[in-house]
Amino acid sequence: MKNILTGEQRPGANTSRGGKASAWLEATEQMVLFPWEWRRERLRKEMAVKPPELFSGYRFALKGSPRHFDDVRALIENSGDAHVYFGEALAYERGAGVALWRIRSKEFGWLPTLYEWWAEMERTEPIEFTFHLYMPTDPKYPVMNLREFTPENVAAYIREHAVWEGDRPISATREQLSRGQASLSSH
Repeated sequence: MKNILTGEQRPGANTSRGGKASAWLEATEQMVLFPWEWRRERLRKEMAVKPPELFSGYRFALKGSPRHFDDVRALIENSGDAHVYFGEALAYERGAGVALWRIRSKEFGWLPTLYEWWAEMERTEPIEFTFHLYMPTDPKYPVMNLREFTPENVAAYIREHAVWEGDRPISATREQLSRGQASLSSH
């Protein structure tokens, strides 16, 4: 007999019954007699864990002011071309509290928006803050202070030095493939 909820054949069930008694037994075996039987199956479906889809892109990290963690995360992810795959609102680096955003980004349209937001925050608040760029090959020391570079320079540096993770883009040069990197600029 098949279980009505799971559709699985019950082990040891006799499938060679005949007559009216067989039809009655089959109907009663398919009925859910106890509430915990259907609840358990419904709960199993509701509680199923689905792994998140891998977001392809250049992998790097930014560190900055913990005060602006949520705003920066929203700016990065609202573009649709970047994803913060790990963020920590308050981490400690050499005794100082910093926010950490580990990012995968296909394109860098969010960088000018970040710079505009940053300028507005420094205009309205009395505190100056900065962002530092880190590469996964050396997570201990920053490779650049974003205050000293334009968004275009930062994007070019990331394209040149960051590791591409996930599905490859449509086009990549031979040198980039040999280094494990790819470029999206030719799309």
